[in-house]
Amino acid sequence: MNKINYITFLILMALVYGCREDEITVQQDDSAPAPAQISDIAVTNLPGGAILKYKLPNDDNLLYVKAEYEIRPGVTQQAKTSYYANTIIVEGFGAEGEYQVKLYSVGRNEKLSEPVIQTIHPLVPSIKTVFDKLDVNSTFGGVRISFENESEANMAVVLLTDTLGNGKWEELQTFYTKSPQGFFSYKGLDTTSAKFAVYLRDRWDNKSDTLTKILKPRFEQEIPKPFGTFNLASDSYLPTEGLPVYTIESLWDGDLNSIFANFHSNLFPQTFTVNLKHSVILSGVRIHQWGGLEYTGSNVRVFELWGSDKDTPDDDLMGGDWIKLGKFESWKPSGPGGTITAEDREYAHIQGEFYEIVSFDENPDPWIPVKYLRFRTLETYKGRSATGQVVIPEISVYGQIINN
Repeated sequence: MNKINYITFLILMALVYGCREDEITVQQDDSAPAPAQISDIAVTNLPGGAILKYKLPNDDNLLYVKAEYEIRPGVTQQAKTSYYANTIIVEGFGAEGEYQVKLYSVGRNEKLSEPVIQTIHPLVPSIKTVFDKLDVNSTFGGVRISFENESEANMAVVLLTDTLGNGKWEELQTFYTKSPQGFFSYKGLDTTSAKFAVYLRDRWDNKSDTLTKILKPRFEQEIPKPFGTFNLASDSYLPTEGLPVYTIESLWDGDLNSIFANFHSNLFPQTFTVNLKHSVILSGVRIHQWGGLEYTGSNVRVFELWGSDKDTPDDDLMGGDWIKLGKFESWKPSGPGGTITAEDREYAHIQGEFYEIVSFDENPDPWIPVKYLRFRTLETYKGRSATGQVVIPEISVYGQIINN
């Protein structure tokens, strides 16, 4: 055996021996007594829970610390933390109040110490603070739920309806979120008044109060095609390499296999403008991605929508003829990055991404009529760059025509 191999052999033997020594030290002794109790407990109360910090006993038999507690009458929860840490989190309390937590030291043989009983006072749980700012209102073709969730707690938002007014509630949909704020819309409803209700549920099955309203969804339709061109001086509407097959009219020809594609050298942000041929209160737009290249290349990732009700709006977005309707970002069902799934392709290309127009700070009243719609692309899936091409197979516009 040469010198190098011999040294390698010694290192491997040392590692194996070290591992065996570790195994020997963690073997359980069934005859060992339960470890001593924890001590010096300090409590930090949290919304719906608490952090308990403590001093561990000097006991080689200690494996972990366990907490047992009731989050509501008859519903018990457990939490465990290994002996490497000196804190444990208890959570899931659905209401403010005084609760008792039993804390056990647990040995390697699973023997439990006598419990240390600690009183905690959880703060108002997130489902209650979020409920205080929860709202549901009518929107085009349905209802919209809005919320603020500053703690970014995981929760379910449950929407129900009593269409007959007889007290028999039917669940329409459950939405899941941990976003700090946002909205959910439920579409496809008749334009008749009905009772709607919404409540919050957390992962411990705690429930908030229920918000109930009588709402009448607004009439919504797809704005008929074809649209018209309205090319302004700063718009990037010319087809790539001057090929007529890629013209802007491809956006409303109903064919997902034909695309609008402009020059690769256009500057970002870049715009194109559509004449809707009607005065329309907009509810949203649907944008299809380029088939086979979804979530890549020149497909639009981030964009803004601007609208104008002027007969001949000027080119300057900031000049007063245009109002910002919102800023939007493309969404991938399977999550950002990673593999592009069949579901992703179905959603982006076949179904098309739907972007709902709602109130924004810069546009407190989105329910204004517009005759022209201007798309301002900020970023494609190639990333942020100074220049680039935009490719879109088809767009559709939704809302309510108020005159012809």
